[in-house]
Amino acid sequence: MQENRGWLFKFFRNKNLDYYNSKINTPAYLDLDEYFPDHKILKENWEEIKTEIEGVINSGKKLPKFHEIDDGQTYISKNDESSWSLLNLLLYDIWHEKNTKLCPKTTSLLKRTKGVKSAYFSVLSAGKHIPPHKGPYKGIIRYQIALSVPKNGVCKLIVDNKDYFWKEGEGVLFDDTYTHEVQNKTKEVRIALLLDVRRKIIGPLKYYDFFVFRLIQFLVILNNTFSKSKVT
Repeated sequence: MQENRGWLFKFFRNKNLDYYNSKINTPAYLDLDEYFPDHKILKENWEEIKTEIEGVINSGKKLPKFHEIDDGQTYISKNDESSWSLLNLLLYDIWHEKNTKLCPKTTSLLKRTKGVKSAYFSVLSAGKHIPPHKGPYKGIIRYQIALSVPKNGVCKLIVDNKDYFWKEGEGVLFDDTYTHEVQNKTKEVRIALLLDVRRKIIGPLKYYDFFVFRLIQFLVILNNTFSKSKVT
């Protein structure tokens, strides 16, 4: 749904999602224990994860904004005066060597989980609104664990018109190919760890999914995403 994408991307995205949706039918929000049982590893250690990312932020290091990493995300990242910054650790099965050194504890925990293909910290500044959009790839499902949540005002995730309000140390799992948005109508920052978890796919679709995953992995490399993701 990122409107600044080219027509070829939009065409492939729409046809790709149509094909996946003809084979997979799951609700917007998914059961954590069923689809991502290893979430317990992160839940049990969330305070250490929070301390680690806050240490990076408070050190004065500058995290890149989402649209600086991927200009195709300008529509959802550079849409207002507030920022959406990321610290990428893992991108489609490729570890960001320099960034992981900033968060060794989190990296160690992530390596104990199964099925995690991308991992990054998401920092929403006060007043940030991420407008409605859809993920382009149904081969993954999106997990979020809240690390720092504003205490006053409305800060929520909306997936398929259903509200979810973050609680520190609690996780949520959803299918990001449903229309979703984020509202931080507060004067505080929201910090979360976001993961892309590989969906378990059986039958002939798994071969198609393997191709799409590798294609996205190639585009990540082609886009020079690792260099753009560097913290300065």
